[in-house]
Amino acid sequence: MKEKLRASLSKVTFELTIVTLGVLIALVINEWFQNYQEERRAHEILEKAHYEMKSNLASLQSSLKDYEDSIAYIDKLIEDGRETANKNYLFSIPQEDLSVSVWRFALLRDELRELPVELLVRIESGYESTKHVKNAMEKMGPSFLTEFINKFVASEDQTQLLKSLKQDLKNALLKAKLAAFKQEIIIKETEHYLKTGQVNIEQSQQGLHFKI
Repeated sequence: MKEKLRASLSKVTFELTIVTLGVLIALVINEWFQNYQEERRAHEILEKAHYEMKSNLASLQSSLKDYEDSIAYIDKLIEDGRETANKNYLFSIPQEDLSVSVWRFALLRDELRELPVELLVRIESGYESTKHVKNAMEKMGPSFLTEFINKFVASEDQTQLLKSLKQDLKNALLKAKLAAFKQEIIIKETEHYLKTGQVNIEQSQQGLHFKI
């Protein structure tokens, strides 16, 4: 009787052990698969953000020349002074298509937690610089330009208005240069991570040079 009971207990213990191991293995596999899915999703989002950053960099680089041309045109008007009184004016303010939607959407959905913190901080810094440029462009949009032209045509002190506009453009140009400078570096770092899975934060000795 004792032997039968002992055999039954051994059998039950063995079966419970098998079941427990099966459950544990299933939990481990499930956790691994969830982590794999999250890493894969984060990688896909990073690829989209990388494309968005490259697109923003192209727009920023295009805006630099536009800002410089606008500032040069204003300098010419200031130099000419009253000789411009009866001319047609060709004021132009850069309005580039800068996007932060992929990054903002990913942050809202918390889809980037599998990525290294150092890389996330760098990318966020680049996007912040881009947002500053985007805000500056929106502030100096079509309504701003229309209002300025109306004031300029009616004003007796056009030089002061031109100097004020020039300063606004120089501030926007500085923001665009800084954003482009950051984006170039961060794009390289992101490309490295996408290819190797390793973070390589560039400690650049390169400086940002500009004239005031």
